[in-house]
Formats: sequence, C-alpha cells, structure tokens
Amino acid sequence: MKKIVLTIAMLGYVLWANSTTYTITNNSYTFSPSTITISQGDQINFVLASIHNALEVSQSTWDANGNSPLAGGFTVPYGGGLVSASALTVGTHYYVCEPHAVIGMKGTIIVTSASGVVTTKYGPELSIYINAGTDALTVELQSTSSQITEIKLFDIAGSLVSVLFKNNIAEGSFSKTFDLSGKVQAGIYFVQISTGAKNYIRKIVMR
Repeated sequence: MKKIVLTIAMLGYVLWANSTTYTITNNSYTFSPSTITISQGDQINFVLASIHNALEVSQSTWDANGNSPLAGGFTVPYGGGLVSASALTVGTHYYVCEPHAVIGMKGTIIVTSASGVVTTKYGPELSIYINAGTDALTVELQSTSSQITEIKLFDIAGSLVSVLFKNNIAEGSFSKTFDLSGKVQAGIYFVQISTGAKNYIRKIVMR
C-alpha cells in the first residue's frame, strides 16, 4: 500500500514539474485561440486588454451568450491573469468575457486526462507526426548516442493500445512509419519511445 501511495505521489510531482503554461489573448472582441486543448496539470495565462476579463460559465449559459458565473468556476480579472491547474479539472471549461458575452466573446478550454502517462520533455532530435490524410504515424530520431529499443502507443487513460516496435538497432538515425489503421479511433493518444538513455512521450491527435 505504501508503495502505491508513493508511486501516485511521484506521478503527481512529475506531472506538476512538466506542466505547461498556455497563453490566451484577445483579438478585439474575440479570444485567441477561442478553443484550446491542454493536459491535466497545465495552466492558462490570460493576457487581455483592460476592458476584457474571463469568467467561467455553464454550457447552457455559454450557448445563450450569457454571463452568469458558474459556481466554483474560475474568474480572471480585467486585463488578464493566471488560471492554475487546480482550477482546470478534466473536461470542457466554458468561459466568456463578462461585459461582451452578449456579442459572442467566449471560448472553451478542453482538459484531457494525464492519468497513467507522464510526459517527458524531448529534444529537437526527435520528430513524431501523423502523415496528412492518413492513419500513418512517423517516428524519426536523429541521434549519435541513443538507440530506440521500444515504441508503444497508449490511449488517453494510459492503457496500452499497441507495441509498435521492439528491437535493438544500431546507434544513429531512425525513421519508420507505422500504419495505425484498425488500431485506433479518432481521439488523443500518447506515443512512448524508449532509448538506451531516455524515454520520450508525445501526445498525438487522430482525426
């Protein structure tokens, strides 16, 4: 039991240590970006003109261009401010500019779960991307000191979907494309690349 508690505590610390701060600004009477997707543990910094604020509301209030605050929701003062990770629980957060909601100045923050997956920062030597218009995933590693030993695909809940690659290869560059057809549906996934020196994890979105 102590080991489980310690593991959870360590996971929480790593998620906090690797959290990202995203910025939302205003472009006249719109938020930019108006919709943003972040991971659990990330935070949002609003940088706004002095006539704008940000107020979390319910979906029904948001749909109606209203400005009644959501009980327990976040409030950002005029001119902007930081919304901490503790206020951004998993799910969709609807917000408006209080005085300008009636003209449609509103946005959404989508927070995805990071349960079971720890995001590790990675260097410029690693590229992971979905080939446009396909279900093909390409992984490229340009390194003279690492070798890829395993590539795994996880879903948003941290459950293993597939072991895409498992082998020892010679040190140096690596480039391989994996066909994910039939393995995944539309949604958010995490790719874990293990090398002799590092573990890289990156979020991908399948459409």
